[in-house]
Amino acid sequence: MTSVVGLPEADLAGVRTLIRTLREHGRRGGVIALAAVPQWRGQDQVTIDGQSVRVRVAPSVLAVRDAITERAQVDWLVVLTDREPAELPAGILEHLVRGRLLNLDPWPPLRELFGASRQEFRLLDLSNDAARAALRELDGHALPAPGGVLTNDHLFANLADVRFGLRPADYTPHHVALWSMDEDKTARFEAWRQYADPALLDQFYQWISGRLGALGPAFTIVWRGSGPAELVPLGLVAALVGDNTGQADSFVVDREVVIQVRTRMESEFGGQRLTEQQLTAWGNTAALAVAGTDVPAGVLRRAEELVRRLQAQPLVSRSDVLPSALAPRIARYATALTAAIDSADLTAAENTWADVTAHRAARTDTPDAPRDVRVGAAALRLLRWLRRSTQPPNSLAAWLGHYRAELSWVDGAVNDAFIGADSAQLAAAAHRITALVREHRASDDREFARLLASAGTYRSSGADAPLYIEDILDRVVKPLTVARQGASDVAASEPAASPVLLIVADGMSAAAANGVVADALRKNRPQWQECRFADDQQLGAALAILPTVTEFSRCSLFTGAPAAGKQDRERREFSTWLQNHGLGSSDPALFHKAAMDAVARGHALADAVRAAVEDTKGRPVVACVLNDIDDALDRSDPLGASWGTSSFKHLDALLTAAAAVGRTVVLVSDHGHVVERREQPSVQRGEQVSARYRLAAGVDPAALPADEVLVEGPRVLTEGNRAVLAVDEQVRYTGLKAGYHGGAALAEATIPISILVNGAIPAHLGLAASPARQPAWWAPAPIEAVPAPAPAPQPAKPRPKAPAKQAAQAEGLFDVGLPAAESAVPVIADGGRDRVDELLDSGLFTHQHKEYGRNFGRATVKNLVQELIAGNGRLPLVRVAEILGVKARRAGPAIAVLAQVFNTDGVVVLSAGDSEVELETALMFEQFGVRP
Repeated sequence: MTSVVGLPEADLAGVRTLIRTLREHGRRGGVIALAAVPQWRGQDQVTIDGQSVRVRVAPSVLAVRDAITERAQVDWLVVLTDREPAELPAGILEHLVRGRLLNLDPWPPLRELFGASRQEFRLLDLSNDAARAALRELDGHALPAPGGVLTNDHLFANLADVRFGLRPADYTPHHVALWSMDEDKTARFEAWRQYADPALLDQFYQWISGRLGALGPAFTIVWRGSGPAELVPLGLVAALVGDNTGQADSFVVDREVVIQVRTRMESEFGGQRLTEQQLTAWGNTAALAVAGTDVPAGVLRRAEELVRRLQAQPLVSRSDVLPSALAPRIARYATALTAAIDSADLTAAENTWADVTAHRAARTDTPDAPRDVRVGAAALRLLRWLRRSTQPPNSLAAWLGHYRAELSWVDGAVNDAFIGADSAQLAAAAHRITALVREHRASDDREFARLLASAGTYRSSGADAPLYIEDILDRVVKPLTVARQGASDVAASEPAASPVLLIVADGMSAAAANGVVADALRKNRPQWQECRFADDQQLGAALAILPTVTEFSRCSLFTGAPAAGKQDRERREFSTWLQNHGLGSSDPALFHKAAMDAVARGHALADAVRAAVEDTKGRPVVACVLNDIDDALDRSDPLGASWGTSSFKHLDALLTAAAAVGRTVVLVSDHGHVVERREQPSVQRGEQVSARYRLAAGVDPAALPADEVLVEGPRVLTEGNRAVLAVDEQVRYTGLKAGYHGGAALAEATIPISILVNGAIPAHLGLAASPARQPAWWAPAPIEAVPAPAPAPQPAKPRPKAPAKQAAQAEGLFDVGLPAAESAVPVIADGGRDRVDELLDSGLFTHQHKEYGRNFGRATVKNLVQELIAGNGRLPLVRVAEILGVKARRAGPAIAVLAQVFNTDGVVVLSAGDSEVELETALMFEQFGVRP
């Protein structure tokens, strides 16, 4: 006896469909003999539509006879046998439904599974094995086929979603790349691949290859061979072997090296040849996939392993993604920076720095920035500053404003540069630059100190007079408490005075304040904005009392007049000031460190502090002292510290509480500080009364060195109103600490003042939004767009008619055949309509732009579209780069990102070639529903 070769394996779905078909033809039960593999993976007995069904396997005629004896015990008896029909005698056939062996036809049950009455031509390439496998895979998990027509798209959409989480919206190279980085989902795919029927698996590969367009063949070869987890790592290597055209000079490599790496890479997927466009598209897809912050470490690790295996190290600097690419970019930048120190031209340094910041690991201006990136950014900013020509201020008020707006940023950059670079060449260049900067800063401090000694030791008035720390309460806090118009008519529960929270960060320099305020404005508090008085722009910085120590300066702040004292006097004098201005109550309104730290477990603020902040009616002005920075000068090393709201134990909670009740926040310090840079030798002299000032008894002013200054007058609160203050930051009079204060340097004497408002700015307070504080040299100068030359007249580009939509094929494809003349549709139609604006306002564009194109502003996108239309649907990549504000070699990747916004449902309206960008204008407007 021989068994039938190539028989299918029966499954419940097929048995159920066959029984239902027989019932439709009037049969209510009986014995069904199925030509199938004598193997059953399900339960021996099941219920189908209320009838009992028993399945038996019969590898021999005798087994068939034995099975038939059970026919009376159930409604339906199904016998699975691989015997030839001729082997079954008449005594068996007479008991069978229809008197013969029946075959399993997978197509009717497959259609029934999806609720379909029809199927598309060549569904699963008409493979019975694939159809049966699909039945087994999707039984109980199928969604009804749209329009009652079962297509490959619908079948595999269900299969991919159910088995390994590849959702129907994800059939683009970008989304497949994102899916491939999900370790759980790719593990599910690998598990499914192990048991999946080869016929169905092959059909899946064919289908996904077709859905992925030009990248389909390469993606599928990798997917088949190494698995989907290799798609992004190999794509990151593919980005290295593209054409040199448009690359910066620093990234151009020997073409022979590129060819060798490319050959090795193609061997990874069976020798499949890729065009330059495919390599670029794959590289762009992979780079975009890892653009986020939550990229699995294994993806980049595998990519680096591929670089080593394919010997692609000479090309790695081309990558904006691979971790190993940052070091060679830093090295090139260090070389250019070194050359720029002795040159008036910063072009090479700026260009190579742009390559550094383009790398995903650079994280410029974040706490996560690598050491070399922090040092590199600081060094270039300082070099830009050195190239500026400015006139020194001529008054104390001007010096304070200049320090807050410019020099405090210089000091912050110097501190960043002092953290030290890992690159020896970068460290040497940064050292040379900071040495030059510090010479200038030392000169500034000495000039300021001389003016301080002559004009800052007493109070003056007039236009050139500075804001003194003892006037902050009167000139900054009090005006912010002005009541709203009609306040007397509001409910009794409303505060008569506008509420204010005064936060005094002890020892906070203007450089530290820059970071704290910037962090407060951006981190988790999008409604906070910094404000200034509209009629007095000098209130951004005040002059500390002398010497610049807490005992004198903070007490003067809370007293409203020059005063010396500890916390008890500060509370007493502040209470008196509140009472004198009708803002006081019997409840505490000033909280020092002990009160601030009395926090109950699980709470962010002490109960007494929270109650005070929330009591806007009884305590319209509340003050809190934060000692975190001053403590750091004693106990840690603030050099290179990135000061933010989370650097303080209570600042985040205070800002949250103030926002909840509508308090305006005034953030100030009582003095600044200078840091210890561990330079040898440091200067140490004097009686060791304080770190940065010494008593002046018996001091001959003419004998003082240039790094000290003698101050004398009523705003000098030492005995006899006379003291010697250190000027240069290297001078100290006590033992080694992390930082010091008390001297006459701008960093110590300048009190930063920041006014923060949550939400809309109350009109009655006389405030206006403050412009960004970063000076112009902090960021590279913006590239000025070069006006595009008028395009030469040229005939409209003919467009071939898109292929007609196949019956029940991929949904969403347009069947268009527009005349060539329509390829240049006017932007403004009759009646003054702006069709580009209509497109940008459409719901589809808004969704696509939010999803994929948020890095490009609406105005930028509009400008690009308008110029493309004016250029008859074409623009050179160089001009596109200017419009988008990117380097010329990054225009292609930028368009690849924007293409995801415009190219929806598989329709390509925006694309980049080797030298041009093309836009299918009429198709674009139709795609987004903008009428002619």
